[in-house]
Amino acid sequence: MKTKSWKLYPLPLLLALMALSISPSRAETGYDEELILERLEQIENPLFDLQYNNIVRGYLKGYLQRNRRSAELIVGRSVLYFPIMEDYLEQWDMPDKLKYLPVVESALNPHAISPVGASGLWQFMPGTATDHGLKINDYIDERLDPHKSTEAALGYLKREYEKYGSWALALAAYNGGSGRVSRAIKRGRSKNFWRIRRYMPRETRNYVPAYIAATYLMEYHQDHNIEPAYPGLELQITEAIKLYDVISFYRIAQLTGLRVDVIKALNPAYKRDLIPADTRGNYLILPKRVMPAIRDYLEAKRPDHLADHFFRDEMVEALPAGNENYSHSLYFVQEGEQLADIAGRLKCSVHQLQAWNPGRTDSIYAGLELTVYFPKQLRRFQPMKPMKNLSTLPALPLPEATSPLHPLESRWPRRIVAYHAINEKQRLQEFSIRRPQYFLPDLLELNELEPEDKLRPGDMIKVYYPQPMRAIRR
Repeated sequence: MKTKSWKLYPLPLLLALMALSISPSRAETGYDEELILERLEQIENPLFDLQYNNIVRGYLKGYLQRNRRSAELIVGRSVLYFPIMEDYLEQWDMPDKLKYLPVVESALNPHAISPVGASGLWQFMPGTATDHGLKINDYIDERLDPHKSTEAALGYLKREYEKYGSWALALAAYNGGSGRVSRAIKRGRSKNFWRIRRYMPRETRNYVPAYIAATYLMEYHQDHNIEPAYPGLELQITEAIKLYDVISFYRIAQLTGLRVDVIKALNPAYKRDLIPADTRGNYLILPKRVMPAIRDYLEAKRPDHLADHFFRDEMVEALPAGNENYSHSLYFVQEGEQLADIAGRLKCSVHQLQAWNPGRTDSIYAGLELTVYFPKQLRRFQPMKPMKNLSTLPALPLPEATSPLHPLESRWPRRIVAYHAINEKQRLQEFSIRRPQYFLPDLLELNELEPEDKLRPGDMIKVYYPQPMRAIRR
């Protein structure tokens, strides 16, 4: 191929090309290898020796150059999931830097699914998940639950660390299994990951370098002008509670005014738009501003179930889910305060303060102004009050019954048995949850079914309707 002469290029381009020929790595990409090496050595409390090699370089260039948008999304998601992970790491007395491992596993995306079927933030395979106490069935996949999957992953990692005495080997075992790591130790006659990595499968020997690159990204992304793509305040300022009884996303939407898609985004583990009953409890994550309504509902529901009589059988209009539900104020840093102290005082996370004050939290000093967001209003739920007891009427003689009444008929003498046509696949329990006017014990006794029995389109089931007869809502 004929080569173009230099004189054909304009002077600015000529100078740029000359710079590339002198220093291709720095002038072409801005990738300062010496500075990266220096920063790796400055990271506090690393899990192990953060070595730098060609594999680390490849991953770093992916984050910092080729896939910068992906890096912005990853750093942005950290405000959602790092506070959860940090709480469990502190409870388990494990190194804080383990929170960077899901960056490698799932890019901090709980919906991530690998080609071989691993899912969730920590990428559990189905069999491994079950072995570590995570439930997977028609209603729930706990691999996608940020709380339960984190607990399972930390339990796994802690056992591997106790076995090998090395976090690098524990990470390798998390990726490739204990058997492969033990065989590599035997062949290499060492427990130094860097000495025996050549005896491991390619993915496993590259796993620790991938973690090193992820650690660098999360520690120094701001120095590479990577601007985190933070989610809205509605997804940032959240709270989690444990529920033990069944509740549908439909009911949660009625209570909170949230759109169902917002509820789904915060609770990715649930497959059928409902949280099933579980004696161990299931987590519900919602914006903090609406959680009081859920607590009010649960409190009202316990003694007499009056909470459910508050609702009609239609969806209430959902409120906007944007930042307009939040206000902000300024906080002035006091002498000697650290970012963690401020977060604890304001009942938020360090990551939220960093997200709300981009570029202002790198150095904290007295008098620094920090912006803090909080809900404008907390949503509450007020159930219907029970009716006052009527004064006792004088007893009247009753005619003798000619035939025994059905147990349910004796309890509800004014209700009429009708038939309801099923138009989609569902279980009887789901049918009752979606239509609170049908009492589940009635359905079970009328139809001689179990809560988990499946209903198919075209099936007809018996239901009780109060008099006068109401038209069936289609």
